[in-house]
Amino acid sequence: MPFLGSTIHRPVCMLMTATVVAASIALMSPGIVSAQSNGCSKTFNLFIPGTWETAEDADPSIPVGMLKPIAHSIADTNGSAAQVHTLPYMARAFDNGKTYADSKSDGLTRAKDVIAEIATKCSDTKFTITGYSQGADIAGDLASEIGNGSGPIKAEQVLAVGLLADPGSGTNGEAVIGPKPSGKGIADPRPQGMGKLSGRVASICDPKDLYCSIQKGSSPLLGSLGSVLTDAPSTGRDGQVDGNSHLATALASDFSQADLPGLATATGNLTSELSKTDGTIDLKKVASSATTLANTISPLAELLGSGAANPAANGQLAAAPVRTAENNASQVLDKASQSDLSSALSTVTAIADTASKLASKGSTTLPASSPDLTPLSTAAGALDSQIAPLTTTPSDVLGSASGVLSLLKPTVVVNQVLNVATGVTSLDMPAILANLNLLPQKVAALDAQGAHKIAGDLNNQFSPLVKMAAGVDLKWVSQVLSAIPDPSGYSQVAALVASILGGVDIIKLANLVGQVQEIAWAAVEKLLPRPGQLPDALGAGAAMTGLVPVGLELASVAVNMLSGKATKTDPTLLGKQSSTAATTITTQAQNLDLPALVGSLTTMAGSQGANALASLVGEGLAAASFFASGAHQDYNFLVVDNAGRNAIQWISDWLNLQIGGAA
Repeated sequence: MPFLGSTIHRPVCMLMTATVVAASIALMSPGIVSAQSNGCSKTFNLFIPGTWETAEDADPSIPVGMLKPIAHSIADTNGSAAQVHTLPYMARAFDNGKTYADSKSDGLTRAKDVIAEIATKCSDTKFTITGYSQGADIAGDLASEIGNGSGPIKAEQVLAVGLLADPGSGTNGEAVIGPKPSGKGIADPRPQGMGKLSGRVASICDPKDLYCSIQKGSSPLLGSLGSVLTDAPSTGRDGQVDGNSHLATALASDFSQADLPGLATATGNLTSELSKTDGTIDLKKVASSATTLANTISPLAELLGSGAANPAANGQLAAAPVRTAENNASQVLDKASQSDLSSALSTVTAIADTASKLASKGSTTLPASSPDLTPLSTAAGALDSQIAPLTTTPSDVLGSASGVLSLLKPTVVVNQVLNVATGVTSLDMPAILANLNLLPQKVAALDAQGAHKIAGDLNNQFSPLVKMAAGVDLKWVSQVLSAIPDPSGYSQVAALVASILGGVDIIKLANLVGQVQEIAWAAVEKLLPRPGQLPDALGAGAAMTGLVPVGLELASVAVNMLSGKATKTDPTLLGKQSSTAATTITTQAQNLDLPALVGSLTTMAGSQGANALASLVGEGLAAASFFASGAHQDYNFLVVDNAGRNAIQWISDWLNLQIGGAA
């Protein structure tokens, strides 16, 4: 997937606050200083890695990821005067059944705990906090709390805070180092600012990195979606599930317990154990294999049933170079769609439950001839055929596809929702509806020339609609759009339009229009033959009678579009609509005036300060990389000062400066 980080290398002026400058003047030579007799170091340096760079059970003494060279620099320069601690935390986003906000909350809690523990044990120890990406989101929130008096330590105990690619960039009190981004962080700046830590927080952001630089004012839809995905936990306050939580969790897939590469092995172990004709059957082994299969099949079946695994998304994956993870993912989706995963999941779940119940009766084994095993053996036999296409997929293909599949939902939603929301503004909906209403009338009147002309116009008008809707679940897109808390009202109107269009078989409608055009043209040719040939009115009439059933079907298929029937969002899936739209939009929504709704979207998209539609869609594709890949990783190339230092070097030197001054 594409990286978000810029690869442009250019020296820029380093921006520093008076406090940062003053600290540089007070530079002391950092020697190797022994720890205090109580085992406390002069400084405790907390490093918080980015998404997928660490895990809950990681070793805190081993630096990892983007911040690894900075941690090594501090340790090498300051010796035992500086304790380096790399925070273990969830560090995930949407691929383990948890949202980005769940992961961030886990990291923030762990960061507070470790700092509080050190501060209690070592009262004279000073602290530095450095974070990258999701880690910067955590570090910045922690710094804001400390600076405003609600953190685990006092502001006076903090020497420096370094934020790299911070989703909360733009917070008051931080010093922007290097090129100044034009936008703010996608998770929004912290409203309280940095408080007493102002001037001790340095933030570096590549202007092309949407993680830390997005102009939400000109992209309200994308900005609102970004806020939801970064801020919404699985449950809201007091454990309640609100609309934002519904939206965020609807985009999460839990592949954390899935073992796709071991699918064939687990299936073989299960069927082999249950196909024994003599000896004993190990019920624990049966239950274990069945549970492993259930954990693997479940998220894949759920993914296939969602709006994410659609032909358009699969086509993009298939277009990737052969043997890449994306291309392998398309193969797995194809094989999964050929399998009966729903039945397979029911089968393995029943096997696991039955085997566990039998084992709970006292013995973990049964004779192979036991009649109690007959249902299990029968189910195992059915399982082979249910997932045969998937189990024939090579294990290396399944293995490399896992990461792509686990993150398919957020990638697809950003891509498709923005494409649909912006694509509808290019439709000439009043003309489409007028022609859809008129075409069956021309057919009924056996007006060959009139029908041919209108059908031709509709073909041209339908082209962008067919392209937009091909392979996209418009109902699902509508549900996502309706759950985005966008105060501009754009998301609400786009949701209504998508819902109406989702109730129409657009592909069938286009095909019917094409049939009308072909039949009508055949009739026109008989009425207006080539020179030297006589008109054949009888033949033309016969041809036109063939249009009547097509015209009737056309009118039937088009009725939802003509009547503007929108389907309300299912609150159990994505929560209730929380947007407040303008009065005119609300009126249009109540009346379901499709041309007026589309007109409102067009006006909004073209309003002053709004990005061009192409630019908005482009941002959506880039944002998909933010939500679903380890992107924005070029900070070791981003030059941030006139000395030619990159972001990693600058933060290393700056932290060493502060640590040396405190030693």
